[in-house]
Amino acid sequence: MKIALVAPSPVPFTIGGAEKLVWGLLNYLNQETSHQAELIKLPSRELSFWDLVDSYRAFAQLDLSHFDLVVSAKYPAWMISHPRHVLYLQHRLRGLYDTYPPLPQRCESNHPAVASLTCFLRSQVPSRAHIPECFARLDDLRRAADAPPDLFQFPGPLIREIVHFLDDSALAPPSIARYAAISHNVARRKGYFPPGASVTVRHHPSDLASFRSGNSEYFFTISRLDGAKRVRLLVEAMLSAKTTVPLKIAGTGPDEATLRALAAGDPRIDFLGFVNDADVVDLYANCLAALYVPYDEDYGLVTIEAMNSGKPVLTCTDSGGPNEFVENGLTGFAVPPDPVALAERIDYLATHIAEARAMAPACRTKVAGIRWDSVAESLTGVPIASPRRISRPRRHITVCVTFPIYPPRGGGKSRVYHLYRHLARELDCRVDLLTFADDFQPELNQEIAPGVHEIRTAKTQAHIQREARASRRAGGVPVTDVVMPRLFPLTADFLAALRHSAASSALLVSSHPYLITAIEAVRQSQPVFYEGHNAEFSLKRRMLPQNAMGRYLLRLTREAERRACQHSDLISACSPADAEAYVAEYAIPPEKIVLAPNGVDLASVTYHPFAERYAHTSPFTVLFLGSWHEPNIEAARFVSEIARRLPDVRFQLLGSVCDYFRVFRLPLPSNVTPLGVLDDRAKDLALSRAHLALNPMEMGSGTNLKILDYLASGVPVLSTPFGARGLNLVAGEHLLVAPLIEFPGIVEQLSRNPAPQLGPMTARARAVVEREYCWEAIARSLASALRARIPALAS
Repeated sequence: MKIALVAPSPVPFTIGGAEKLVWGLLNYLNQETSHQAELIKLPSRELSFWDLVDSYRAFAQLDLSHFDLVVSAKYPAWMISHPRHVLYLQHRLRGLYDTYPPLPQRCESNHPAVASLTCFLRSQVPSRAHIPECFARLDDLRRAADAPPDLFQFPGPLIREIVHFLDDSALAPPSIARYAAISHNVARRKGYFPPGASVTVRHHPSDLASFRSGNSEYFFTISRLDGAKRVRLLVEAMLSAKTTVPLKIAGTGPDEATLRALAAGDPRIDFLGFVNDADVVDLYANCLAALYVPYDEDYGLVTIEAMNSGKPVLTCTDSGGPNEFVENGLTGFAVPPDPVALAERIDYLATHIAEARAMAPACRTKVAGIRWDSVAESLTGVPIASPRRISRPRRHITVCVTFPIYPPRGGGKSRVYHLYRHLARELDCRVDLLTFADDFQPELNQEIAPGVHEIRTAKTQAHIQREARASRRAGGVPVTDVVMPRLFPLTADFLAALRHSAASSALLVSSHPYLITAIEAVRQSQPVFYEGHNAEFSLKRRMLPQNAMGRYLLRLTREAERRACQHSDLISACSPADAEAYVAEYAIPPEKIVLAPNGVDLASVTYHPFAERYAHTSPFTVLFLGSWHEPNIEAARFVSEIARRLPDVRFQLLGSVCDYFRVFRLPLPSNVTPLGVLDDRAKDLALSRAHLALNPMEMGSGTNLKILDYLASGVPVLSTPFGARGLNLVAGEHLLVAPLIEFPGIVEQLSRNPAPQLGPMTARARAVVEREYCWEAIARSLASALRARIPALAS
């Protein structure tokens, strides 16, 4: 795909966050993907009224129709017109929105040209079609020699009205194909996005090439030295602090002389001026903590860079973007914007150096998921193919799965997709996913994520027919996985593909136990890793029918799981209970097992605070998410029973569990909407509109992926004790937990009177998910275990 990144070139030229964003994205797209990207910049003056109008006009007239996709992030670049225009919003012109002293909302003038212009601006519904007329009326105003000069104040009420109109018109649907924001802080700002727009938040990485940790010798900040960055607040705090630990300040700007004068005579405060990237990396590496206290910052790359270096961040409660990453006592501290409060925390860090150093793992984990591939996939809407990783893989691992993976919709597919795409990066290897297509689904052989290839084989007719016969004899229960130990030889192409991949593989992986015999058929001398999703024998014992076929399939399940546990070199379990089941059932040593819990892809789930849900959505909406899997089917039936008792509450079912009701033509109450299987954007939207999510699970194994999606999105959760098993969640602190019999009453009560404590509860739950259940952290831990046990992966 040919992609244009469109951005303003500030006059006079300065380097800031906007430049770092487009440079980093441009480099990633051209160096790490099969796309071709070019940076298109136009000089953009904003020193006067007409400077700014001319800059907006220049971008509006730009023709980039020779590109397949256009991405803009900042005014006035988004004036560009293109059928596939993606907005990745950093900020609007904040001086005309939210940072200068409040401007009058309207320009009041009797001058004919001004009155004509403002009447037009106020009477139009925002649309790109009105932009040419706006510029024509501006030309009339420019030619009016008798226009009072005070109309052209900058900033002033007239330019405010004009810019708001142009921004709203350029960004109105359907002019923008996809909306994204660099932070939740930006996404939540009033007036930044069209009403009702679905906004994806994607944090982007720094453009610094690498990070490391060193000593803890000083405090450090790097910033443009101007009022919005509030470096003065840091200098005043240091003047009040008692510590002898120095503060190093990197950067230049209009307030530099004033700040140096304020700090004069204090040898602890060192102004470094401009610092190159290599020295910046060193300064982060050897600082005790980063101090960063801007006012309502859009995002704050300083926070990301410091935490990548394993350093905590001290910020202020009104600093905006940094607070998406700073957790008090875990990854740093957030205090009121007051020199005394800052001085107290500075002194605390200086006298608790060991505590500050101990925050390093949490800091790195907090920002581990911030990668260019996630940003690029969201903006382009397609999986990123990496020619670099395709052409020169150092080694690869082979993973056998009984079902297709891409697109990753549903619990098991999502787990495999996200776990192995992060393992590919952590282990610096290629991952071959050897999968079976669903019935009548096409084959596939392509990279589905950087370093991850899905090699999908279609089942033969004999395979399909035997599987269908077994399912009928089992009372209609899906048996695709359970019968695989007997049926995979009927699909010879799968075995051939597996043999080809395994021939040079460093590790053979059975994801679920059902293809362990296929792995044993092609194994030479490679180690084997069993990646368990559930305690399968225990789970299937509760799901399969009590008839001859059910007993036969249960024997197949136990034999497959026994072989996978006993013949592998390493086992991962989703929960401690599953690990205990493996040990008890198959007499394997506990030290052979590591935990790899289910996780969530934080990049695809937008957090929506509790108050926001109740401000914009009605009626009261309850959501349940699940795949076509017996535990989920039972839960969905229960949800439909609650719906019958509460006709004024809206219920939504998500996932392939909806297909069960459709295929068997089972009626649902009128207040239940089956949404089916949704892509990430649609699922994120559904989660954002829900007031409550249910997890009424009474059977299953492992842990529930759905509960992590719920908590990551910020929707309050009502779960059974069994549904919350295996997760580090506390009833009443992170979610509501109750027996099934109490669910209807709780749902009814919340629909009438939402409990105020749910807001803080959802915020705490999101923090736990970010800390412990993001796929990046899970993959990093599993990669460490694999390197320790598998010599071929150690280097």
